[in-house]
Amino acid sequence: GSSGTWFLFDVVFYGNTIFQPIVVEAAFGGKSGYDGIELLRKTATDSLILTSIALPGYAVAGAIMGKKTCCVTQTPRYVMLQGFAAMSVLYAAIGINWSYLRGYPALLVVLYGMTFFFANYGPNTSTFILPSLIFDDHHRATWNGVSAAAGKVGALTGATLFEPAADAMGDSAVMIICAVVAVVAYLLTLFAVPKVETEHARIQQSDTVDNPVNSSTGELV
Repeated sequence: GSSGTWFLFDVVFYGNTIFQPIVVEAAFGGKSGYDGIELLRKTATDSLILTSIALPGYAVAGAIMGKKTCCVTQTPRYVMLQGFAAMSVLYAAIGINWSYLRGYPALLVVLYGMTFFFANYGPNTSTFILPSLIFDDHHRATWNGVSAAAGKVGALTGATLFEPAADAMGDSAVMIICAVVAVVAYLLTLFAVPKVETEHARIQQSDTVDNPVNSSTGELV
C-alpha cells in the first residue's frame, strides 16, 4: 500500500509538473509574442500564480494533521484519502470541461492550482510520514526505502509518458487519466494502508508479548 500509493501519486504529480506549461498556455495564451526579459517575466508570473495556490497545502496539512476537526482525527492516512479524493474530482472536472475552461482562464488556473494544493496537502505530505508509522522498528528503514524508490519510478513514468499521451490523445484525456489514477490511489490507500492507530496497537501488543510486565509491580518479567 505504501509503495503503490507513492508510485501512483508521483506519476500524477511529476507528470503534471511537466504538463504544467501546456495548461498555463491554454489559460494565458502562448508566448510567441514575447522575447528576452518579457518572456522571463511572463513565465515567472504564470508560475507564481500556480505556486501561490499550491504551497499553502503544506501549511494546512501541518496545521491540522494529528488534530481532531469535525469530529474526525486528521491522521496521515485520512489526510491522504482527502487529497486523492479531491484530486480525482478536480482532474475529472478539468478533463471533462477542458474546451469550456479554455474560455475562462482564471477558472482553469484556479482548478488546476487546486490540484497541486490538495496534492501538497494530502499525499505529498503523508507519503513521507506513513512508512515511518505503519512499519515496525525492525523493517521500517527497509520498507521506507522501497516505498521511496517506488515513488521515483512513478516520477520517471509520469514525466516520460505525459507529453506523448497528450500528443496522442489530447490534453483533456491526460486530465481524465490523472483522475483515474487518483481514484485507484484512493482505493489503494483505503484498502491497503493500515490505520495508524491499529498498527500502533499491534506493535504495542507485540512488545508486551516479547517483554511481559508484572501487573502488580510494573517490572519486566
